[in-house]
Amino acid sequence: MVRLASVFTLAVAGLVAAAPIRLSKRAAFALQDYAAFQISDGTAGNAQAQANAVFVDPFDGVDLATVDAATLKAVQTMREAAEDAETEQFNPAIAAASGDAATALQNGKIKNKVLKLTGEVQGINIQIAQAKAAGKDTSKLTASLAAEQKKLATNIGLDTKAAGQPSQGVTGGAAAASTNEDAASTDDSSSAAASATKSAKSAAASATKSAAAASSTAAATASGSGVAFAVQDYAAFQISDGTAGTAEAEANAVFVDPFKGIDLSTLDDSVATNIETMRQAAESAETDDFNPAIAAASGDAATALQNGKIKNKVLKLTAEVQGLNIKLAKAQTAGSDTSSIESKIAAEQKKLTTNIATDTKNAGQASQGVA
Repeated sequence: MVRLASVFTLAVAGLVAAAPIRLSKRAAFALQDYAAFQISDGTAGNAQAQANAVFVDPFDGVDLATVDAATLKAVQTMREAAEDAETEQFNPAIAAASGDAATALQNGKIKNKVLKLTGEVQGINIQIAQAKAAGKDTSKLTASLAAEQKKLATNIGLDTKAAGQPSQGVTGGAAAASTNEDAASTDDSSSAAASATKSAKSAAASATKSAAAASSTAAATASGSGVAFAVQDYAAFQISDGTAGTAEAEANAVFVDPFKGIDLSTLDDSVATNIETMRQAAESAETDDFNPAIAAASGDAATALQNGKIKNKVLKLTAEVQGLNIKLAKAQTAGSDTSSIESKIAAEQKKLTTNIATDTKNAGQASQGVA
């Protein structure tokens, strides 16, 4: 009897020893204001490492399944602050700038996108680890992860391509103190989110003002013979990420505002060619990326992608109309018949107006891009 009891005890001990043991250390991740963790000031080319230092390295050796809710919320809050900096500060600052200043801000925007997307990917990785630990389905999270990683890789590529070039942020280089170093609760994280966003907005005011001043001389020039409109990769000029309702202004910032005060008939032919190239890129994004992504999505994700598609259509059609306006101006100067061009403008403008109205109707809703 004693022998049987001993055997039973050993068997149970063996089962206990064989059971998986989850060991983890606590992630040293503190919620910070945007100005304290932004990576846009300096030079392009090292965004991946800098973004990892913010969102990935603090979790080295940490079992992501054990990350607490407050820490996950802090990651998401900081990602949102980076997104706000992009849509509310970088975009208008770039639209108001020209020359080297615009290039530096564009490089800063790309670095900020790498930062934002790294935060997004890390947040999803945490959610996947926790879902797996709970035995839940992770298919939707895995699909979202793949989509965000694709965007991240694209923007890392753009940053690497611009390596060594000046990069300008929108915080004036002033680092703010952490709003909540311990990220102790969800309520504290929500409060810090507002602080982080406010910091990104207010600190960028001087950068936007300076950029506007830099472009004022070019805007006042009547002749467009010296105007250079450089082709950008789609990821650099797309407007779909963020919220719906501002597509008209954002699209104008890309294709219309750079030509304010300019006699369109004097523009070099390369300008119209470059506008058309970017228009085609937006069209390809719609047919090759948005359509299949929307078809594969559901619920809020599908709605956000649909809103992003509408914003992209506004972008595409704004380019189309601007390209036609340039052709019209040149034809009028040359004394050529413009009836055909005017008919095309009317048709494209009608489409543009319809999509602007749809975007305005969805104002405030989440909008998701594909770049």
